[in-house]
Amino acid sequence: MATIPRTPLAMSAPLAILAAVAAGAGALDPDLYSRDLEHFGVQAAAQDWVTLLVAVPALLALGLAAWRGSRPAWLLWHGAVLYLAYTYAIASFMVQFNGLFLVYTSTFGLAFLTLAASLAAAIRDTPAEAFGPRWPRRTVAGTLWAIVAMFAFLWLSDIVPALFDGAAPGSLAESGTPTNGIEVLDLAILLPTLALTGAWVLRRRARGYVLAMAALSFAALLALALVAMVAGLVAAGLAENSAPAAVFALLAAGTGVLALLAARATASERARVPAEAVAA
Repeated sequence: MATIPRTPLAMSAPLAILAAVAAGAGALDPDLYSRDLEHFGVQAAAQDWVTLLVAVPALLALGLAAWRGSRPAWLLWHGAVLYLAYTYAIASFMVQFNGLFLVYTSTFGLAFLTLAASLAAAIRDTPAEAFGPRWPRRTVAGTLWAIVAMFAFLWLSDIVPALFDGAAPGSLAESGTPTNGIEVLDLAILLPTLALTGAWVLRRRARGYVLAMAALSFAALLALALVAMVAGLVAAGLAENSAPAAVFALLAAGTGVLALLAARATASERARVPAEAVAA
């Protein structure tokens, strides 16, 4: 049976506190993003509500289930940690300096280290046999590749014309930052990793299954945040078309359902949790 390391799981509590402080302040304090361009600040505040009301509770619920020995919960928990690492990496680099800067950087750093430590243990200790024949292998791979294609097209359609024109990408007019940190993280790290994960899943590699379950829960949370961002822009009169919210809602529902199906098809036997903290 897989050994679930308790040290990374124990980080759920401080991570939840840090994220709740950052997101709660952003959601409830209208002046927190006063230095940011309005378009960017509205989206940041909208995402804060999703982080506070959905991502933080998901982190704690999945972490508790994993602490009790649930392998599927442990694998999905990584996606909630990834969401916090991704969200607060962006906040650390793109939000104009404010009183929560050290909270952003602390959340990003702790989430990144927690994710790296626990994912290494999960890939090392989880056998491919833990993922049953009903695991939606082809559907998951296709979904991950569709996400890669969609966001690669979205970002490259912003970047490539600007390169040819010798101008700044249009997204920078909305963020007010030298570069778009979201595009950097996606194009350099996230999208290539998702593409590889899809290939590993089709080849029935354990690392593919482990990373895919994290990716599905992460995508569901992020898509919910994107729905909130679009809704926030429409409510503020900064966007007229709410159609992207429908697309992101479908993505959230689809990846959420796939995450549940994948969890149900993953060995339900209780994984062994050591009595003492185990460094991953």
